[in-house]
Amino acid sequence: MDIFLVLIGCYVVFAVTVLYTLLLGQSEYHRDGCVGSLYIFLTSGLQDWCVGFFSRCCPNKLKNGSASCYNYFMYKPNRILQGFYLTLVLSGFYFFYYDCFPYIGGPYISSNHKYGAFFAISFTLFTFVLSSTSTPGYINDSNYKLFENSYPYDRYLYIKKNCESCNFIKPARSKHCRICDKCVGRFDHHCPWINNCVGENNLRYFLLFVFSTSMLCMYGAYLCGFSMYSFMKINDVKNLGYTKDGVWTPIPTSILLKYIAFESRSILPLGAFCFVISLFLLYFFFYHIWLISKNTTTNESYKWQDIKDQIKIERLKQKIEEYEKKEKDSNNNNNKDKKDKKDKKDKKDKKDNSITEIIKNEIGDSDEEGTNLNKLKKRNKRQQLSSKELKDKDEFYTTLPLPKTFKELKNIYNKGLISNLFEVILPKKV
Repeated sequence: MDIFLVLIGCYVVFAVTVLYTLLLGQSEYHRDGCVGSLYIFLTSGLQDWCVGFFSRCCPNKLKNGSASCYNYFMYKPNRILQGFYLTLVLSGFYFFYYDCFPYIGGPYISSNHKYGAFFAISFTLFTFVLSSTSTPGYINDSNYKLFENSYPYDRYLYIKKNCESCNFIKPARSKHCRICDKCVGRFDHHCPWINNCVGENNLRYFLLFVFSTSMLCMYGAYLCGFSMYSFMKINDVKNLGYTKDGVWTPIPTSILLKYIAFESRSILPLGAFCFVISLFLLYFFFYHIWLISKNTTTNESYKWQDIKDQIKIERLKQKIEEYEKKEKDSNNNNNKDKKDKKDKKDKKDKKDNSITEIIKNEIGDSDEEGTNLNKLKKRNKRQQLSSKELKDKDEFYTTLPLPKTFKELKNIYNKGLISNLFEVILPKKV
């Protein structure tokens, strides 16, 4: 197979795999499987490996400098990814202008798309600046009263808890961002691409930015596709060939594809890149729309999953206790009978197998015994500790007892689709 086709195929597979893993690696369906493991490797395991490798191979000064750079990139406000985004968009438009514009206005593409291309990139850059500079809803002493009673404490996700950095009780649905070092109302997440938190006041601008970027990429892929079509028609690529000994022979497909790729310059790779990125940005946009329809933030979606995992742990413990009690009663009834060592060993193995079967039915199978259970316990350590805090205060300082099933969980912030949408589009505290 031609090396050029192999490289394109590898690029597409690599890009799709990485983007799919980063977007869905923490979902309930993938978090305990191969995709979840790959997500952990990409977000933390790769970092640990690089740190270990450089600590053994690099001098101390270089090692300390690398650690400082990593800490600045990950945990401090910076404009690195903002600059990378602008470089990506503007350089992409540069190649698009010089390679695709000659075909726009020809017999196959309307000249109106020249204006459309400039409008699309201008509007996208406008939403980028808007989302980067808009205030997410920082909470401070001067506006604390506005946020204090905005939402009730549901006592599942939120309880009254003091923010040690800001020195006030955190309002419900707020969170202290460790990167911005400020509390944000209705905190969704911190986005490094805009170097800003996404919260109550600017979620609408962030979603507009994501949607406009996805549409820009989709529009670019569309124009690249038709530019490629125009190139093939104008150059009559289908009928390219050569004559040897008086016999006309068409060019082999591999050579023809190589010719199209090199003569069309950046049209093919730019179109493929834009198409892949647009799909994942659209998925990300509609995922947030789905969260809004349930009046849930990204931060809260992780909290709800943690609570569901905790319910699984409690249900698992209860089933194991019931089984052990049943076994104990059975042993008491048969205590008068004499058992040899082999029978006792068989009974113990049977008990262990039964408990293992309970674990598998409740939280799924695993390559290593206890792996899934340990993951659930680790993820829910915060939930287990939260109810121990400030018990001497009023009821909103403690969490509610967990229900026995997922269906009993209720999101008190969900007020219906229309109300949820208006809460994001027209926030009260602007």
